[in-house]
Amino acid sequence: MNYNESQQKEIAQYAIDHDNNNKATGEKYGISYQQVAAWVRKYKKTPTKAKKASATKKTTQKKAPQASTLDVLNRKDPVLEAQLQEVKKRLGLI
Repeated sequence: MNYNESQQKEIAQYAIDHDNNNKATGEKYGISYQQVAAWVRKYKKTPTKAKKASATKKTTQKKAPQASTLDVLNRKDPVLEAQLQEVKKRLGLI
């Protein structure tokens, strides 16, 4: 009997879901465990639509906007600000 690709994937997924028990899966579907094992290998190699979508989504996600040089220069370092205040106090400027 010939199985189409969706049937092969269904059988392979059944085997994977049942601890890769190819023998029991083969007996259930009336095929050899070698055929089940081959489909499992094929199914694991071929990315599914869900895997492709997640891979695509990962590469197309928007990255956080890069801060411009001016933004970086305008940031105030709290440690340096505290040191500056201390120096100003010592000099009597505050």
